[in-house]
Amino acid sequence: MLLTQETSPTGFIGAQAGASGPDGLVLVGEVLVVTAYVLVACVLFYLAFKRDDRERKLVLLLFGVIGLMGGGVHSLNIWDGDGTGDLLLVVRLIFGVMALGAAILLFKAIPGLMAIPSLRQLTRDNSKLQEQVQERLRAEEALRESQQELEQRVRERSAQAITANRELEREIESRKLAEKRLIAANYELIKKNADLDDFVYYASRDLKGPVLNVAGLVQAIREELPTDRPELSQLFERLDDSVARIHRKLNNLAEVSRIQKPLTREQLEMVHFADVLEQVKEKLQEPLQESGASLAANFSVTPTVYFSRDNLFSLLENLISNSIKYREPQRPLHIFLSTELQDRYVVLKVQDNGIGMDLNQYGQQLFSLFRRFHDHVEGSGVGLYIIKRIMDNNQGKVEVQSVPGEGTTFLLYFVNHDQHTGARV
Repeated sequence: MLLTQETSPTGFIGAQAGASGPDGLVLVGEVLVVTAYVLVACVLFYLAFKRDDRERKLVLLLFGVIGLMGGGVHSLNIWDGDGTGDLLLVVRLIFGVMALGAAILLFKAIPGLMAIPSLRQLTRDNSKLQEQVQERLRAEEALRESQQELEQRVRERSAQAITANRELEREIESRKLAEKRLIAANYELIKKNADLDDFVYYASRDLKGPVLNVAGLVQAIREELPTDRPELSQLFERLDDSVARIHRKLNNLAEVSRIQKPLTREQLEMVHFADVLEQVKEKLQEPLQESGASLAANFSVTPTVYFSRDNLFSLLENLISNSIKYREPQRPLHIFLSTELQDRYVVLKVQDNGIGMDLNQYGQQLFSLFRRFHDHVEGSGVGLYIIKRIMDNNQGKVEVQSVPGEGTTFLLYFVNHDQHTGARV
C-alpha cells in the first residue's frame, strides 16, 4: 500500500484544486495523521527511556519505530514533486522494511513481554508477600517472646544456682567444721584408747606378780595345814581355780593389748603355716591328748604367708582351742587345716566337727569382746575378738560357716603378698 499509493503529478496532492476543496481536506488530514504518528512515537520513545525493565523498553521502542515509520509514509504522501517519484518509492520501501523489521522484533519480544507479570498478578504477589511479611513479623515476635521467656528462665535458674551454691558453700563449711570436730574427737578417742591399752597392758603385767604371789601363799598354807580334812582340800581347790582364772584373764588382757599396737615392718615376714602349727601343737599338747582330737593339715597350695609370726600363732592357737572347747562329746573330734588361693587372698580354712553354732542367732555378736554363747565349757570370750582384730589390722577378713550339731569352719583371708605389697598396719 505504501509502495502503490498514487500521488499527484503536480507535486502536492490536490494542488490544482486549492486548499479549500476536497483535496485540501485530504492534505489537512494527512498532516494531522503525520502529527499523531510522530506524537505517539515521541510518547513511546519517552516511555521507553523512562522504563527500567528491558522487555517493556524494547516493546515501546519497537512500537515507537513502527509509529514513526507510519508517520514518515504519510509525510511522503504530502510531498510528491516532479522527478522524485522513484526516490519516494525507494524511501517508502525503506520505511516499509524498517516497519516490518520492527514488527518481527516485536513478535519475538512477545514471550519476554508475557513473562512480565500483570498488575493483578503483581497485586496478588504483593498481597502474598505482605502476608509472608506479617507471618515473619509474627514469628519474630513469637521468637522474641520465647527469647525473653528463656532469658527469664535463665535468670531464675541462675538465681537458683547462686542460692544453691551459697547453700552448698555453707554446707561445705558446716561439714568442714564437723570434720574438724570429728578429727579432734577421733584424736581424743585414739589417745584415750592408747592410754587404755597402755593401762590394760601394764595392769595385766603388773598384776601377774601379785597373782603368782597369791598362788605361792596358797601353796605354802596348804603345806602347813593338815591334809586329812576334806573341807580344806575343797577350799584350796577353789582357791587354785580362782587364781588360775585370774591368771588366764590377765594373759587374755595382755594379748588383747598386744594386738592393738601397730606392727612394724620388721615384725612381718614370710611365715610357714606348718612351722607355726607345730608350735601351737606343742603348746596345746595336753588339751589335744585329753580330748582325743585328731589334727591334720594340708598347706601345699600356699605354704607361706607374709604375716607376723606371733599373730599367726595367736590365730591358730585360738581357733584350735575353740575347736577343742566346743567339741561334740558323742564323737571323736577331727580338726583339719588347709590353704587355698582366692582372688588376691591367701585363705586359711580351719574345719572341725564340733557342736557348731546358730549364726542366725549369734552371728552379729560373734566377734564381740567378752561375749560367750555356751556356758557348759570354760571360756573368756576374747578368742574370736582377738582373731577379728588381728585380721582387720592386717587388711584381711574373717568368715564363719557353721551348722548346729555338725561343726564349724573358719575362713581367714590374708592379703596375698605376691599381688599386694602395700604397707600393712
